[in-house]
Amino acid sequence: MLDFAGDLMASGRDVAVARIGGVDENMVRPHRHDYFEIYVLEAGSRYHWADRSLYRIEPAELIVFPPGVEHFSYADVGVRFRRVVVYFTPEAVLYPHVLDAIRDEVTVVRPGRGVQQVVEELLAAQDVLGDVSQDEMRLLVTQLLVRMLRGERRDARTAPREGRIADVIHHLHDHYAEPTDLATLAEKFFISPFYLSREFKKHTGATIIGYVNDLRVGRAERLLQETEDSVSQISAAVGFANVTHFNRVFRARKDMSPSQCRALERTGRSA
Repeated sequence: MLDFAGDLMASGRDVAVARIGGVDENMVRPHRHDYFEIYVLEAGSRYHWADRSLYRIEPAELIVFPPGVEHFSYADVGVRFRRVVVYFTPEAVLYPHVLDAIRDEVTVVRPGRGVQQVVEELLAAQDVLGDVSQDEMRLLVTQLLVRMLRGERRDARTAPREGRIADVIHHLHDHYAEPTDLATLAEKFFISPFYLSREFKKHTGATIIGYVNDLRVGRAERLLQETEDSVSQISAAVGFANVTHFNRVFRARKDMSPSQCRALERTGRSA
């Protein structure tokens, strides 16, 4: 799924928005970012995995992800949806007490009147004003949060049966560097390998091994950027049995080798 608003944030904006709709548009892997996200669901229904829990939100509801929280979303097969995402940095929020109210946990809200109007104003400001929209959009995102916080907060976490896959996902995030196989994982969570394989693919769009490799590559990318460890050391640290396999998996996901990734990051920092 394309992330137009994410591209705008990467270009240096404090606030960005985007509306998208579709069917079977599921995230293949979890992601995180260093800014807030408000996901406003306008039509359909949507599951979100975040912060050890699986949430289900309905139309007119929204979910807020603080910076650094790993999350992804998906829908049941064939269910159409439409949503708006609002991304914003902490610095874009003009009132400290509003920022304090949303900074620590994933929050689901059924907002009151006026929130959708502010969402439309954000979209219009970005569309009409472009690069010079940021002052107005900071005012609008603060207004959006104020109105949102007047709404009804609700516990949107799903039933334990559905949450079992969320438990598996969380386990993998904690133990991605350890050997993993379907049979052992199914036994640990007291479910059949067939059920685990089917439901995991439904929730994440990936096989368990594919998902673990995504986690390992994501962690390896950060280690390449943040440490001086060698490629072979990083390969072992994230759970690959040998560096040849690591290089192959990394290149398949990033279209470059680990060494090229490190060089590209350092070139960007020195520019």
